[in-house]
Amino acid sequence: MSNPLISLILCSRNDSYMGNSRWRLETSINLALLNARDANFLDKLEIIVSDWGSEVPLSEVLNLVPEAEGRVKFVYVPPDIAKVEQKDSKFPEVIALNAAVRRASGEYIGRIDNDTIVGDEFFRNFISVLKKKNKLWFDLETSFLFVERRSVPYRFSSKSYNLLWTYKYIKHFSNSLMIESAREWGFPFWWSPVGIMLFNRKIWQNCRGYDEKLIYWGWMEGDMALRLNQKHHLIDFKDLVGNNFYHLEHYPSMTHYKDRNGPATPRKKNVINTEGLKYSANEDGWGLKSKMIKLNTIHESHCVKPFNSEKQLLHDKIIMNIIFLKCNILRKIDLLFISDINFFIRSQNFFKILLGRLKKVIFSL
Repeated sequence: MSNPLISLILCSRNDSYMGNSRWRLETSINLALLNARDANFLDKLEIIVSDWGSEVPLSEVLNLVPEAEGRVKFVYVPPDIAKVEQKDSKFPEVIALNAAVRRASGEYIGRIDNDTIVGDEFFRNFISVLKKKNKLWFDLETSFLFVERRSVPYRFSSKSYNLLWTYKYIKHFSNSLMIESAREWGFPFWWSPVGIMLFNRKIWQNCRGYDEKLIYWGWMEGDMALRLNQKHHLIDFKDLVGNNFYHLEHYPSMTHYKDRNGPATPRKKNVINTEGLKYSANEDGWGLKSKMIKLNTIHESHCVKPFNSEKQLLHDKIIMNIIFLKCNILRKIDLLFISDINFFIRSQNFFKILLGRLKKVIFSL
């Protein structure tokens, strides 16, 4: 395959982080490939997974669709190197992602999370944008492009449903899924959880990737946005391609959104710094340049049979739709409970009292 138009980069590890992490990774990779196929974008796409310190490499355990052959590549960072580089961090995303950037070959490199599905609409819309790039008010090749993501409810994603059901769920409910946006709290769009952060490979090389001092959690995209804003436009790219990125939620349904980065997930966090940032934050060896790290490509022997999105037994369709309906009803109840917990407590007490009175009436007869 010639150099792709887009390299999607992500990082992960063969563990059980917050539940079904391997299922989330498999689903994200497989549906990105199938959606790219549906959008006639497959030959323009490369996916690079930075496998950070897995005892058993991800490339040996993931079940990927045949479209992964030659298109999905793994940057395997063995445990001995990972332990030294991460210092006291549990998972230094900045270094892991930079290692993928250095080995990506796409004209554009897009960072996604390892549990975010890229919709087929993004691939179609990106091609449309390219065709009219000379008419845009900004230069596509020299701009920072960012899109917020939508959230697939924990009520669904925690069940590790098969690939077809997940594909159908997103097809049915994509437009009604909540957009995770920091704008609700008065912050700019690039402060939000990332759907995709995309820009030309030359910019990645010139700015030397993520700041590798930010080895803990958070602020890595914010830091990147402020650094790149010194030379480039920061573009809210959803206005052109839509919010077609779907995060497989891994926080329990009743966890308040505001608590997810606090009490719900205790971890060391990067300090937010907005002053004195350098455009190029790292030394020349960024992205583990000097380390002997292999780039492994998925071959046919590691792939599983694809599904046919058109053929499905009537029985399976009925069961699937019942599950979809149940999931969304329960999620709406969750949201109501979170938004007004006192109302539900009062309602619960009311029905308990009513039930008690009914029992007295019945037993007195």
